[in-house]
Amino acid sequence: MSIVRYKNKKTGVVTLYESTSHYDPETKQSRPVRKYLGVEDPETGELIPSTKQRGRKKKEGGSDHQPVNRNVTDYRKLYEDALQEIRQKNEIIKEKDTEIKRLNMMISSAIATLSKNK
Repeated sequence: MSIVRYKNKKTGVVTLYESTSHYDPETKQSRPVRKYLGVEDPETGELIPSTKQRGRKKKEGGSDHQPVNRNVTDYRKLYEDALQEIRQKNEIIKEKDTEIKRLNMMISSAIATLSKNK
């Protein structure tokens, strides 16, 4: 068992791991098994142990719940507006459809009249 130090070149943070050897029978080689211990204090060089909890730390003094989003979308109003728009468009389509049928009847009768005169 040994302590392994890794230094992040960008941030300069040194992390410490406990390393033990483990024999892998498939590859017939020894592999390191590392356990995260924590971060090294840059001033004193001592270990700052990990909290054993995943994720980011919660802010101190804040509440545990998420802040209320003030810009909540009113989906019911959007739904009703969409329905109203659909109804208006359906009325326009029906008006155009009846107009097209009327014109079609006029053209059909004109064609029938012309074909009789031949």
